[in-house]
Amino acid sequence: MFITGGTRRMWPLRNVGAQADAYSLTADWHDQWLTGGLEGDVIAEAHLDPDSVFSAVKRFADERPSRLARERQELESLG
Repeated sequence: MFITGGTRRMWPLRNVGAQADAYSLTADWHDQWLTGGLEGDVIAEAHLDPDSVFSAVKRFADERPSRLARERQELESLG
């Protein structure tokens, strides 16, 4: 998981996998242009405000067991 003010097209790291895509926060999280406004409005619309970041990190932490189980299943399916 990572949090960036950049866009999905310009990931800070390459080939991080589907789970990183599912949990990471980017400024264009919904593949739409932001509507604009004051700095705080833009940050909130991008879901990069403190409440959104906290919720995303909490979700990432809370779902750790299920993420690890999915990873285990994927590894076991490889043989």
